[in-house]
Amino acid sequence: MYRLAVSELAHSDLDNIVSYIAVQLANPTAAANFLDEMEKCYGYLKSNSHMYERCQDAYLERTGYHKATIKNYVLVYKVDEAARAVTIHRFFMAHRTM
Repeated sequence: MYRLAVSELAHSDLDNIVSYIAVQLANPTAAANFLDEMEKCYGYLKSNSHMYERCQDAYLERTGYHKATIKNYVLVYKVDEAARAVTIHRFFMAHRTM
């Protein structure tokens, strides 16, 4: 089992995403569904941190970043095997190349 840490930037990204979906799109149900999917992803990362692909960006791939797609968003994370930890660094719109 891996320990999960979420960066301040990722927390901010997540707040912005949920607010956008719930308020600007006026769809609190979709925002709740997104949070449910995110929680599932977090669970997968804790048990099998390498199940998601490496980022396609050359620098991010070379430095060991992975990406997980959740609905229309991409979660970018890195695994520290020595510490048995996963750090979630950012959330981005899925159309951005990672």
